[in-house]
Amino acid sequence: MEFLFFYKPLLVLSIIFAVFALWLFETEKKNLSLIFLFVCSCCLGLFVGTLDPFINLWDEQYHALVAKNLIENPFKPILIKEPVFGFLETSWSYCHVWLHKQPLFLWQIALSLKIFGLTEIGVRFPSVLMHALLVFFVYRTGKLLVSSKTGFYGALMFTFSYFPLEFLSGFYPTDHNDNAFFFYSFLSIWALIEYVQSKKLIFLILIGIFSGCAILCKWLTGLIVYAAWFVAIFFGTKKHTFKSQFKDLFLSLLICCIVFLPWQIFAFSHYPKEYGQSMAFNSKHVFQALEGHGGDVFFYYNALYEHFGEGLFIPPLVLLCFVWMVKMLRDKRLFIICITVVTLTYLFFTLVKTKMYGYVFDIFPFFILGIAFALEKTQEKIAFYIKSNTIKKTIGALLLLTLSFLLFNFEKIYKHHSNKDRAKSRNIEIKEKQFYKAVKEKFVDDNYLIFNANMSFESHVLAIFYTDFPAFGFVLTKSQIEHAKALKYKLLAIDDNKLPEYIINDNEIVKIRY
Repeated sequence: MEFLFFYKPLLVLSIIFAVFALWLFETEKKNLSLIFLFVCSCCLGLFVGTLDPFINLWDEQYHALVAKNLIENPFKPILIKEPVFGFLETSWSYCHVWLHKQPLFLWQIALSLKIFGLTEIGVRFPSVLMHALLVFFVYRTGKLLVSSKTGFYGALMFTFSYFPLEFLSGFYPTDHNDNAFFFYSFLSIWALIEYVQSKKLIFLILIGIFSGCAILCKWLTGLIVYAAWFVAIFFGTKKHTFKSQFKDLFLSLLICCIVFLPWQIFAFSHYPKEYGQSMAFNSKHVFQALEGHGGDVFFYYNALYEHFGEGLFIPPLVLLCFVWMVKMLRDKRLFIICITVVTLTYLFFTLVKTKMYGYVFDIFPFFILGIAFALEKTQEKIAFYIKSNTIKKTIGALLLLTLSFLLFNFEKIYKHHSNKDRAKSRNIEIKEKQFYKAVKEKFVDDNYLIFNANMSFESHVLAIFYTDFPAFGFVLTKSQIEHAKALKYKLLAIDDNKLPEYIINDNEIVKIRY
């Protein structure tokens, strides 16, 4: 592992801000410490978000292209703006209207692209910002559940945790979609915890808004907060209060529906065919292991190795810390909410046939807070045997920073974003981006159609993103060539030394090598 790979200003700054945030917290400047930790998270997120100077395969490139097209029309999610060949409309990677995902996270990316331009950081900035904002909510949740120290420790460890950071880079499938869902879903649970303790109307409203936003990212799994709320009412309160509490729940649920239903009605009325196909495909995730994403009943237990590290002790240790924390909760309702959210999430996605690491992402902070709680209790035990306050705080700070840096997982970050194991694919993707940008510069004023774009998997998507030309990853047939010419397209063939004679001999077709 090369030291220079990590010797970058943004990473160095994030470490400096983290140390200052911890010092400020220990000197009782808690609000200021959270601001420093927020800046730390921004720096760290930007560091990870700029490690890959290209749009990753394969979900990120689809999200980037649809978001780019949403800039022109926010209410028409388009993948292929100019389908050209109508029979390709039913193809997932060549469709025109793209309703495969709910639109909120795509709207966010579209706004970012409008501000920052068609760049990788433009695609990733919303995820970087949401990750940084979670500092405040993880802290507040930990403070409400246990103490401000557990909250701050959890926020610091969350900031450096490898698994959430990896979604900012677009490395994992579903990338920014899962990150946005995680953000809004966790905020709905935070709002529920606030509401249970304060009964303030604002938090009831926020539960509905954030849950609705979660649904607008990843469909009905965003309702998990209401399942936890229902169980907390039923098992954590007195029967004579059921009526008023269920009334509050349904009022919040109504607000949630007001947030997410308008898009469903609009999409169904304007794109009924595509909406129906999308919903039918989404339902298949429950009963089929789609695109090879399957696993056994231990899939999500074993996923904890990926979430937190590779040590054999990691999954049982993480779970024990969480159980220890919730057992110590004094408020029975909070105990029920935490247990219900984690249990139902794991149970539901274990039963669902399609399995991916990010599906249980929204409960990640509860495990982090469990570790933070265990660390706080460990510090208390150590403090019992040490009289010097300075030594106590020094040991505590070293333990926290060590855990945070271990959670960062330098080795895996290096493995995924350096040329050590990905040299071939990274070089292809960098070359691919440079090639398409050069094509755009050379043919900027012409109406071209690109075909045989097959440098990488689904390369035509990136071709469209960078050039604005319609593009296809296969060699056109004679009839398709005639059809494209009739539509006044100029044809540009990517020459991979395998083009058929009828294309080689057609002088109207521009041939260009990678």
